[in-house]
Amino acid sequence: MPKQTLAVILALTAVAALLIGINIGKKLGVSQYLSQTAPTPAPLSDINEIPSPTVNFPTPVTESIIDELTYEQDRDIKSGSSSYTDKSCGFTLTYTGSYLEQNSQNGKSTIITNPDNPQETIITACQDEIPKPPLPPEKIENITLDGVLARLYHDTSSKDGSPRDEVIVTHPTLFHEIIIAGYGRTFNEAVTSFKFIR
Repeated sequence: MPKQTLAVILALTAVAALLIGINIGKKLGVSQYLSQTAPTPAPLSDINEIPSPTVNFPTPVTESIIDELTYEQDRDIKSGSSSYTDKSCGFTLTYTGSYLEQNSQNGKSTIITNPDNPQETIITACQDEIPKPPLPPEKIENITLDGVLARLYHDTSSKDGSPRDEVIVTHPTLFHEIIIAGYGRTFNEAVTSFKFIR
């Protein structure tokens, strides 16, 4: 066998061994990586915790918040006495009953709904400045939330004319505005129990 042919065969054998070794290494690396990163189930205590949405939006809050919901997102169902805390906006509120919590697709608001009575809905959001509804003075009340002056707007839905109340308050230490909108018993309980996280 000529010397050059033997050199070519040895070179091809070395390249083939190298490629086979790399291929085997890839398969071993992937299976070891997958076994190391397998998801672990969450403890049951985490299921009852309410996630805090990250809320910081540059656009105004309007009725379209409800339209932005995506029902494929995670939902948390609670029953009994319910407490909702939004750490990024800096407030907490409490009320009785079951609720379904949904974050908007853009993450700028949270809608809390009683699954047994969809009319009992609370919408919360915060941003630097929230547009105030253009209402006559007789439909605006000054109220106090956790020792801070707030405005309660008695508004109606432009879609169906149903009543809707909106409370807008400025956070005393974070200085952004918070809106809580809704109507009915659940909304009134939430507004009454409202506390700032300072």
